This record gives sequence, structure tokens and C-alpha cells, in this order.
Amino acid sequence: MPKMLPRCPVCGKPMKVTQLKCEEDSITVSGYFEVPEFCFLDEEDTRFIVMFLRTKGNLKELERLTGIGYFALRGRLDKVLEKMGLTPIEELTDDEQVDQEEVFKLLKEKKITVEEAISLLKKKGEK
Repeated sequence: MPKMLPRCPVCGKPMKVTQLKCEEDSITVSGYFEVPEFCFLDEEDTRFIVMFLRTKGNLKELERLTGIGYFALRGRLDKVLEKMGLTPIEELTDDEQVDQEEVFKLLKEKKITVEEAISLLKKKGEK
């Protein structure tokens, strides 16, 4: 199955997922669907993230397994984060960290839904 195109091959603008289909019973649902950032990583980046997760985020262990130097792995991780539009937590300002922690606390206490938390975090990212 081919990977999704993150950007239009003609104009370069972001592509939107507008249709889902069940192969079992041929039901098709149309609309605009949010797609996780992981869907737009290329195969090499996906393999890297899987290895990173399997080593439980331990870059020293990943270095041992792959033979790739620690700093090269850090650079690779930074590039994947950038491709996904994510800012490392250590680079967030104190205000952003407090707000994010607050949102996650409300979510954990089930005072807001996942969709509301995502919306709040997106609004914070736009400021």
C-alpha cells in the first residue's frame, strides 16, 4: 500500500485526507480527517522511530545496536521532530510548559476530552 503524500506534487501545499474505505464491505466515508504526523514520515524515518521506541528512547543503546554515533543519532532525532512539526520539551518556554502541563492534568482528570486538549494545545501553538 503506498504511503500518503504530505504535500501536493504539483503546488507543494499540504494534502488533506478526505476519504476512508473499508475493504471488507466497501463502505466509504467522506470528510476531512486529521492525520497523525507519523503518517508523513518516509520509510527510513519510520524505521528510525521504531528502533528508538524499541530501545525505550535510549540513544546510547541505539548507538550500540546500529553503530551510528550518539551525536549523529541526536541530529537524526532532531530532524524527525522537525519534520513532524514538534518542539522538544526542553526548548519550550516556561509558560508553554505550564500551560501544557495544565492541559494534560485536565485531560488526566477527565475534565476535558482528548479533542478539547488537542484544540487547546493547537491554540497555544498558534500564539
